[in-house]
Amino acid sequence: MIEAESAPIQGEHKEVLLDIAEVSLAFGGVQALSDVSFDIYKGEIRAIIGPNGAGKSSMLNVINGFYHPQKGTIKYKEEVRKKMSPHKAASQGISRTFQNIALFKGMTTLDNIMTGRILKMRRGLLWQALYWGPARNEEIINREIAEQVIDFLEIEAIRKTPVGKLPYGLQKRVELGRALAAKPDLLLLDEPMAGMNVEEKEDMCRFIIDVNEEFGTTIALIEHDMGVVMDLSDRVVVLNYGRKIADGTPDQVRANQGVIDAYLGVSHSN
Repeated sequence: MIEAESAPIQGEHKEVLLDIAEVSLAFGGVQALSDVSFDIYKGEIRAIIGPNGAGKSSMLNVINGFYHPQKGTIKYKEEVRKKMSPHKAASQGISRTFQNIALFKGMTTLDNIMTGRILKMRRGLLWQALYWGPARNEEIINREIAEQVIDFLEIEAIRKTPVGKLPYGLQKRVELGRALAAKPDLLLLDEPMAGMNVEEKEDMCRFIIDVNEEFGTTIALIEHDMGVVMDLSDRVVVLNYGRKIADGTPDQVRANQGVIDAYLGVSHSN
């Protein structure tokens, strides 16, 4: 068995935003995660990497409440979470994008990004139908935030275009915009560069760095492009067959023999 290596960021004390402790998740006889532990510091970019089938997306689904682990604890903002629904996770400041784009293809870019504000709307259906007073003010605020996101992501030219007519790279950017519209504390990105060309990847990298630096948003991302991971991340945790095999800075993970073996498909006998 490959032993895990863990190394915290050197320097000042870091505030832990999310702490995963000995989490295990199984589907029938299939073990997706086995005793996985790692943390995410407030304000960092934390990468979760590993070969196909390593359990990366399952871990994101655990974090945002879509899956409920059979074992382990999850502490978010210093509170131990019990069973969490995606709706409740979103209301507590966790937003995510998906490996397969999950947009409303018949709706415009602006309308898709506005859906990221739904949980921020406090007025009931009657107020919204009347579109008067507090409901009108709330609509104005939410639209202003959506327009700010559009400006930030440089997609003003497609704000009224149905997203189903957009190229793949721009659809990925719109999905990021919808997640940002919720003003998350923790942003989960599931393969944000998948299917992109070099220029599109460069743009997405720039936006991710800007989100982290300008807004102070904590980011956890899954990505297969190791060049992107090593350039973007403060720390990297590596999964293989549902187990953590390494955890540290990009340089430490890059030099870890267990990680090299996992990606090269090297088998180890007991």
